[in-house]
Amino acid sequence: MDDARSLSSPAVAAMLCELLQGPIRWQLVACGFELGLFARLESPRDGAALATELGLDPTRATLVLDALCAMGLLDKAGGRYALTAASAPYLHDASPRCMRAMLLGMARLRHQGLDRLAALLRAGAAPADTAMPDLTDPDYWARGVAGLRAFHRAVGVEEMLAVITALPEWPRLRRVLDLGAGSEVLGLALAERAERLRVILFDLPGNIPHISAALAEAGPAAARVETRGGDYNHDALGEGHDLVWSAMTLYYAAPDVVTLLRRVRRSLAPGGVFVSYHEGLEGARTAPEAHVVGRLLPALRGQDLSFDRGALVEALFAAGFDQVESRCVPAAFGPMQVDIARCRDGGGRD
Repeated sequence: MDDARSLSSPAVAAMLCELLQGPIRWQLVACGFELGLFARLESPRDGAALATELGLDPTRATLVLDALCAMGLLDKAGGRYALTAASAPYLHDASPRCMRAMLLGMARLRHQGLDRLAALLRAGAAPADTAMPDLTDPDYWARGVAGLRAFHRAVGVEEMLAVITALPEWPRLRRVLDLGAGSEVLGLALAERAERLRVILFDLPGNIPHISAALAEAGPAAARVETRGGDYNHDALGEGHDLVWSAMTLYYAAPDVVTLLRRVRRSLAPGGVFVSYHEGLEGARTAPEAHVVGRLLPALRGQDLSFDRGALVEALFAAGFDQVESRCVPAAFGPMQVDIARCRDGGGRD
């Protein structure tokens, strides 16, 4: 074979060598967060002085700082180091787009059990770390919202806003339901973008106090954003929504996703639209790599929840939507499938 997938291909050989760099790169970033390096590098700092301040060995600390420079995350001039203009919004704790909480949370989710991968595949092996979280623990919900907030601010909200504002319905939207919002970020961004909008953030009851607290500290647009706690499988979704938006939240629909989508359709106002923003696996669940590989460890722990491409389109037709358009859009966290569903009768009824 002489295609790109052949083991003799220079491209594959280069990819395999590149794999060795990945764990080192991540540990360098994680180390930077752990030591508080990035928070101290908003402006240029002498490397030796910074090491002394943090109680580090100056020689070894310099090697780590140089490696972060090699990754393009720091600049170095005259022995002084600083975050680059491009990296500062994502690495400095004071930035609203800082990815610290998101990255550390996703690392726990995606890497947990990675050092036991071969053992997990042996017959009779129990899935790793399958214990359910303590849902009565307020810290569990606080961490979850903090991670999603960081994700939405850093790499989610602009992509999602682009999808919503491109809808032909956008100029006449008045009432928006964010189903499984995760944080207040998108709702606030929508309210700030258009004063006509009223946004309802629907999420699990444990998340609502943390979302509401953030809204209480936000600007005037927050007055047009409300929260509603519940389980989307059986609690009221409200009615008269011009848009119901659901981003990476439909995995826990019960008894099945069609039943939930029927409830969503009934919650729409005449002429309303439902938009799903989820992954779509292809090639018999072998692509795209960002989702297949990135979600491997959760899948091995029994959370193989990713949707096949086209599965939600079929579910939307089964739920009574009769117009569905679908397209793939790029995102920093992997390509996403946007499914836009409408009803000729306007929705809101069976």
